This record gives sequence, structure tokens and C-alpha cells, in this order.
Amino acid sequence: MDPGDWGLKFNDFLLTQFMELVVHTDDMAVSLGLSTLPMPKTATKATIQLLSSLAAWRHGSLNVIRPLQRLKG
Repeated sequence: MDPGDWGLKFNDFLLTQFMELVVHTDDMAVSLGLSTLPMPKTATKATIQLLSSLAAWRHGSLNVIRPLQRLKG
């Protein structure tokens, strides 16, 4: 099945669902003043890759790299 000009392939759909789960779980926990539940490593890794790629596409690579390299642990 061809997704056409606007559709998502199945793997891309699953990736967006992982991202939604990770991001909204954290949003709800922060809003309620609770600790965020641990997420599976594969879901968090996929979310980081997706969001960082989107941010680099939208804002430019250096604008993503610079704040990340300055984070203090």
C-alpha cells in the first residue's frame, strides 16, 4: 500500500506514537508534580533522535548542537 503524498508508512507511524507516549507522559508527570515514569530505552532513544532531527531541520544544526554541548550534568 502506497501512503501517497501525505500518508505515513507503518514504521513512521509507530515512531510518532512512541514520541507521543514519551513526551506526554513526561508532560503529565511534570504538571502533576510527580516523577516521570521510566520509559523503555528504545522509545526514549527513538524520541531523542526524532526530536533532535526535527529541531535541526527547523532551526539549523548548530542551533541544536550549541545548547546540548553546554548542558551541565
